[in-house]
Amino acid sequence: MGVTVAAVARSLGGVLEVGAGADADTVLDDIRSIEEAGPEHLAFVANRRYARHIATTRAGVLLLDPHTPAPGRTTLRVPDPYLGFARALALFHPYPEVVPGVHPSAVVDPTADVTGAAVGPLAVVGAHARVGPGTRLEPGAVVGAWAVVGRDCRIGARAVVGEACVVGDRVVLNPGAVVGSDGFGFATTPDGHVKIPQVGRVVLEDDVELGACTCVDRAAVGETRVRRGAKLDNLVQVGHGATVGEHALLVACSGVAGSSRLGRFVTLAARASVLGHLEIGDGVQVGAASTVTRNLPDGARVSGHPAFAHALWRRAALSLKELPGLLSVVRRLDARVAILEAHVDVVPRTAPHDTAPEHVTETHAPTDPDPPRPRPAGSRLRRR
Repeated sequence: MGVTVAAVARSLGGVLEVGAGADADTVLDDIRSIEEAGPEHLAFVANRRYARHIATTRAGVLLLDPHTPAPGRTTLRVPDPYLGFARALALFHPYPEVVPGVHPSAVVDPTADVTGAAVGPLAVVGAHARVGPGTRLEPGAVVGAWAVVGRDCRIGARAVVGEACVVGDRVVLNPGAVVGSDGFGFATTPDGHVKIPQVGRVVLEDDVELGACTCVDRAAVGETRVRRGAKLDNLVQVGHGATVGEHALLVACSGVAGSSRLGRFVTLAARASVLGHLEIGDGVQVGAASTVTRNLPDGARVSGHPAFAHALWRRAALSLKELPGLLSVVRRLDARVAILEAHVDVVPRTAPHDTAPEHVTETHAPTDPDPPRPRPAGSRLRRR
């Protein structure tokens, strides 16, 4: 879909500076990376490492911050080029308009309300469920009995909103996402594991997005809640009774165990996990593949298994490669100490420093053929 440069500038609220390449009336076909863009494209620079391409790119218009130089080029200046890039993509590639209606192959219970929604092929809407206007149920999507889905949502192919669960407005469930699967709860007995019925619900607040095959389990009692604006990547697990705070980011394969609470703007990097019944403060950042085993205060940055302060973890990680050499040095020193102890009676630790016990006799240790060499202060141990 072609859009004029002037229309892009109005949509993004940017400042247009006309130079070589394009003017306000030029029609742009799409947005491309700065290396691949041609005269009919908008390109952007959000990372300074790509600024070197400004002089050689063929892009018709460059989306830049107010300070990056681009002499002679047509530029659109915005405070945040990455945010501008996101909005420009939505401008060039809008989602298809929702056309209300029910596909002939869909199954909608007579007591359900799908007024103004688009119910796609083979989708299922259970008894007394409500699906808001402007919402799209893609092929094979399921909305269980008594569930509520808000306005302008996109429920992806084969995604599931379980019985009695609540989904707010503008929520996106990518294909295969499950809201309201049973929590993992069992009472263990000598004869096996007895399932604990999971009779609670899940609530997704407005503007939440779940990635493909992400699961948010229903609580045994009460609710599991994902608060407004949180974004969960593919293959994320949220356990029963947990709470994910506003605008949290949970990256692929991360997980939150049951009854834990994450604050606002928490970030879990890929494969990070939070154990159960913990309180994680606002703005906490957890490094990739880390395991949080204790409560964390606001603003904490942690990494490792178990997770501890990120700065200390970095020092520890850098030291790992030196451990084999240090171990060799310790073994050599231990062997020398053993030789000395074999020839010298050691004064008991409780004896006064200025008086030797009567039973101690002084002997001289044999000369060490390879005595330890003194090291200057601050020098590092090295493998010999």
